[in-house]
Amino acid sequence: MIINDSQDSLKDYSQSANFKQKSHESLSNFKQKTKVQGLAFAIFNKNETLFSECLGNSTYGFKIDDKTLFSIQSISKNITTLAIMIAVQNGLLNLDSTVTKYLPSFTVNSCFEGSPEQKITLRMLLSHTAGFTHEAPIGNNYDYTPCDTKDHINSISETWLKFPVGTNYSYSNLGFDLASAIIAQKSGESFSDYLKSRIFLPLSMTNTTADDKEVVLNKNRTEGNISAVKKKHYPIPLPGSGAVYTSLIDFIKYAQLLMNYGETTNKTLIDKKYLYEMYKINIQNYGLGTYIDKSNDILYINHNGGGFGYSATLLWFPEYDLGAVILCNRPCNTFDICLSIMSECIKTTGLLKNSNITAVFDNINGYYFKNKIAIDRQKVFSYKCDSIFKPEWQKYVGKYKVIVKGMELKWYAKIAHFFGFGYQRIKIMKEAQSLVMVGDFGESTLKEFEPGLFFTKDYEALDLRTDSPIFKNILIQKK
Repeated sequence: MIINDSQDSLKDYSQSANFKQKSHESLSNFKQKTKVQGLAFAIFNKNETLFSECLGNSTYGFKIDDKTLFSIQSISKNITTLAIMIAVQNGLLNLDSTVTKYLPSFTVNSCFEGSPEQKITLRMLLSHTAGFTHEAPIGNNYDYTPCDTKDHINSISETWLKFPVGTNYSYSNLGFDLASAIIAQKSGESFSDYLKSRIFLPLSMTNTTADDKEVVLNKNRTEGNISAVKKKHYPIPLPGSGAVYTSLIDFIKYAQLLMNYGETTNKTLIDKKYLYEMYKINIQNYGLGTYIDKSNDILYINHNGGGFGYSATLLWFPEYDLGAVILCNRPCNTFDICLSIMSECIKTTGLLKNSNITAVFDNINGYYFKNKIAIDRQKVFSYKCDSIFKPEWQKYVGKYKVIVKGMELKWYAKIAHFFGFGYQRIKIMKEAQSLVMVGDFGESTLKEFEPGLFFTKDYEALDLRTDSPIFKNILIQKK
């Protein structure tokens, strides 16, 4: 009864002129400060929207409304995980089966161990513990040229793992893209169709899609704003890690499914035990496709998304039955504005924690939070390498720039690039008896694993073996 009374108080406050004015001012100030062209925001409980506001314009000049389509980028990882859990619930997949059970031809490189692909499980793909680097050679955040999904997935086999399988954490797109390929292979459907039939249609998320063809047919959409780039639609080549587009009204429906622990109006879409599996932290506050952390002793479940000129946040306080989402068409920090408005609600209304929910999550993650420092400690590994400078390494010394492919730049950006401005830079040089890399990606001594193939101190691959060198699977060019 006390919980219901505090929820009633929250509802009354959220409908007050004072709250609406404060929230409007917060969002307007955020929009002005971040120079976001358009945004859509909402705060809600598990049953109803308490406040929503859309500000500004799409990149096509139309007013943003609650049906305007935005990319949610990495929040797609949460949706991909939910799709996997539905497949697990239906007996189609097993979290602890290896990738090669589902994708027999898949391989990946490692300087630490042989046949690492035989050890990588579906659970590792969804928890960033398989060892993958962030980008694939084909289809990544530095390449805006259209690519075939199969080519993107196949190119993951060319990458090098950053640590022995299952031993550390490294945030990556690749595990989720492989997970999307596994769903497609096992279900016999395209990944976007699987999402539509299992999640979007059951939730009446009529504006939501992971199919780029549907995106371009939607006239009420906004592109992301990328500095100095012409306004143009760029297909997002990241099927499981970043391909979902949604609107505010649909985004709320998805968040409320999570807040109702898998229950919809008419049915159970997914049993809560599978959601609890998503919310069980493995390492670095990450469960399966989900961040779980605390802010001022308030437990939150969250994922953020950013890239291709978009930003988005999904944030939920389980103990308070309070959630918020925001969609923006420019890179910015969307998490803090959600956290700020939600915290103000709790502070002003005196909203009470639900102790039953606290007990559930203490049972799931109490051990992690008590032992966080020890659990999160990154392990250091050795591998056979050469670190003493060799005369033949002299040919690698020089300045390099990162090449972003496929962008249509504005005229002034073209001029700047012609004169060498605007690139991310790398410098490789001899320092004492070592080969060292410095620049926009940090500083590191380089260690050679194979002739021309080096690794940094955080085990990122620098491949100088061809005329088209790459670092972290991103194309670079010697100046």
